[in-house]
Amino acid sequence: MSLNTTIDDTLLEDALLLIEQNFYFLHAGEFFDAVSRETDLSQHYSPHIYKEFENTTAYIFNPSIIQEIMKDAHQTPANQPTLFEYFVEFNAIRGICMAMIEAIRLESPFRNYMKQKLGGRFEDFIDIVSFVRNVLSHNIHAEIRLDEKDFKGTRERIIRMRRDPNIHFTFDYANDLPEIATSVEGYGFTCSVDFASLNVYMPFLDTIPQWELMKLGELCFNFTIGYKLSSQ
Repeated sequence: MSLNTTIDDTLLEDALLLIEQNFYFLHAGEFFDAVSRETDLSQHYSPHIYKEFENTTAYIFNPSIIQEIMKDAHQTPANQPTLFEYFVEFNAIRGICMAMIEAIRLESPFRNYMKQKLGGRFEDFIDIVSFVRNVLSHNIHAEIRLDEKDFKGTRERIIRMRRDPNIHFTFDYANDLPEIATSVEGYGFTCSVDFASLNVYMPFLDTIPQWELMKLGELCFNFTIGYKLSSQ
């Protein structure tokens, strides 16, 4: 086994683990957000938090900020995101998509597995995941509005490959990934993105709604589980 092969194996393992960890983080974060909404944690827990490091130094977190965040979470209406919820969701999805792209880029059994599972949809899947990764990595707008660098490279890649920029991606677990058992008939993931029509300042969530982002993150996670099951 060559050194490059060993490095790629390690990179793949790390990337797949990062997908799993971000998906767990998404679930744990949603749970803690629900708790912070239901209970005014500022009335039950001390905001005085510090972290000790190996060299015996410590960083003390600002208690007034923690107090304010806990109060804000409890007072936020159910139809509005809390600060914690907002960053948990978008950072988790960003991390999942980033790790998935890094995993697919490697010439590995996982890439072959993805090609076998997706067939002619493989490149479309890469385009969608790359687009989400780009937007959530570059975004500085509270409303998450598109920048040209979010989609230009992907659009040019599609044109170079002479593919249709109007992508309609559909995935059904029962047919496409039966090793991931689901009791819901027809459960899967559907996403449409017309890369030819994307423009600067378009709201990202008008292109891919938050519901679809959750399902995309779930699909990436399930691919890692399916791959591990197939490798046993």
